[in-house]
Amino acid sequence: MTDLVEDPGSIRALAHAIRQGTLTSTALVERCLARIQAVDGAVMAWHSVDREGALDVAATCDREAADGAWRGPLHGIPFAVKDIIDVLGVPTRAGSRSRSNAPPAPMDATVVARLRAQGAIPLGKAHTTEFAYYEAVPPTRNPHDTSRTPGGSSAGSAAAVASGTVPFALGSQTAGSVSRPAAFCGIGAFKPSTLSVVGTGVTPFAPSFDTIGVLAGSAADAATVVAAMAPEVLGFGTPIAEPAAVEMVFLDDPLIDALAEVPVHAAMAALRARFSEVGITTRTAPSPVPLADLKTWHGTISSYELGRVHAGLLADEALISPRLAADIRAGKTITDDDYRAAQAALIAARQTFWAAHPWPALVVLPAAIGPAPEGDATGDPSFIAPMTALGGPIASILTDPCSATNLPLGAMVCAPPAHDALLAATLYAADPPLGTAR
Repeated sequence: MTDLVEDPGSIRALAHAIRQGTLTSTALVERCLARIQAVDGAVMAWHSVDREGALDVAATCDREAADGAWRGPLHGIPFAVKDIIDVLGVPTRAGSRSRSNAPPAPMDATVVARLRAQGAIPLGKAHTTEFAYYEAVPPTRNPHDTSRTPGGSSAGSAAAVASGTVPFALGSQTAGSVSRPAAFCGIGAFKPSTLSVVGTGVTPFAPSFDTIGVLAGSAADAATVVAAMAPEVLGFGTPIAEPAAVEMVFLDDPLIDALAEVPVHAAMAALRARFSEVGITTRTAPSPVPLADLKTWHGTISSYELGRVHAGLLADEALISPRLAADIRAGKTITDDDYRAAQAALIAARQTFWAAHPWPALVVLPAAIGPAPEGDATGDPSFIAPMTALGGPIASILTDPCSATNLPLGAMVCAPPAHDALLAATLYAADPPLGTAR
């Protein structure tokens, strides 16, 4: 059988080749389509592929390149779109039977429009869990082991990149839906500051946290894409001559001690040694706010908002998964006072946490409790949800693989809110070991 795992290629290298004329956009799109044909019957990352539309745009990109008319840094690079994000002319199904008759989207989501403006080409839609929640799960499998989950909810996006069918993909993170699939599938990712990249045309889940992120072969490549679509306020357009010498703070917390499997602890120790070998300062520090508390406040806020954003789905709940229906009901029982109290506690916790770890400290912790589990469950978000709630950008990198299974393991490198461009600059400067997935 064809090897289901393949390097998707460096976005920066592909873009350079197109600029130099050694690669055409048409050839790159055709390469992706051939790879989809070869492996997606087993991986099932793609919900739909716009073969003719992508080739037409690629031909236009090639004509523009021949005339020296470059749209932007992603000129001619194809990408996948998680199917909660609108693409002009394509229905957004959101992984749900309740949207089986959804009409074609009348316009691109803000993030897709921004990427098109930079020259990127939507190749198609990637599978997602229902409404980016835990269930129902899509048919997508992990390319490293098809008996295991790719993670969720950005399942198709992660598997599409890990199987080499596209250089990058859009995902979304409300709890852990970019960082966890990246770790499970052995790729990189970049989740920008919470709420900084959403815009219109994205199906909501919990609006206090919903954020578009990017999955790619490396965290540095993912950051390059985020820079192309992020609001200017994040500072990606401001030149950074030399990033500050960072300090890697490995977070110590009872939740990590209790949940992380033995191979995860070993991989994190090896990662710390790897940083030290290349001259990056490291230390261990307790979490200024218990991760369990952050997880609780995140859960209260998310459940409350789920119960209100998707209450209308209960009108015909036979069309949605039982767990989603039950959790919408549970969310509706959370009172306004409890919701406001959780919001207030989280706001105070963000101040406390980042005051203890200001830039240029980068907080490091595991992306998941272990490797991708067998079956369909999307995985435990216990370590990621607190960091999403704290609001800063998160780069997903790979550690050494699991010693017991040789499956990928990942770590998160987290910065304070609005330090996205500085975190990206650190990735570029330290590529490897920070930027390149291993």
